[in-house]
Amino acid sequence: MFVFGSAQASVQTGKSIMVKIKTSFLCFLALPQLVPLATGAVAQTVPPNLPAAVICYAQADESWRVGFLFRVNKNGDAVLMTPDGRLSATVNAKGVVQAPTNRPAGLDCYGKTLDQLRSDGRIMDFQRTK
Repeated sequence: MFVFGSAQASVQTGKSIMVKIKTSFLCFLALPQLVPLATGAVAQTVPPNLPAAVICYAQADESWRVGFLFRVNKNGDAVLMTPDGRLSATVNAKGVVQAPTNRPAGLDCYGKTLDQLRSDGRIMDFQRTK
C-alpha cells in the first residue's frame, strides 16, 4: 500500500459549526493486476466515415431532431442518440440508418445511407486533424 498524500479541509456551515474533512489518497499496487492490462490492450481506431451527428426531420410534430454519435459497437454499428436520451437510431456497419424495432419509424432518416444524408447536408462531420 502506498500513500500518495493527504489533504485536510475545513467547511463552515450557516450555524458556525466547523466540519473537518480529512482524505487520504491511497493506491494499492499489485503487479499481477497490471500485467494483463499492459499486454491485453489493443489500439482501436474510429471508423473513418462516422458522423458526429445526423439531422433528421420528424413529420409528426414538424421538428428537426439531432442524433449525436453515442457509441460504436465492435461489429461496426454506431448508435446515435438525442441529447435528452429519449430517441436513438442505429447506423449499421454498411452506413444505413436502421428503422427502430420498438416504435414507429417517425423520422425521415431511416433507410437512408450516410452518403445520401451527407449529400443532403444533414450530417455534421468530425473535423479530423492531420
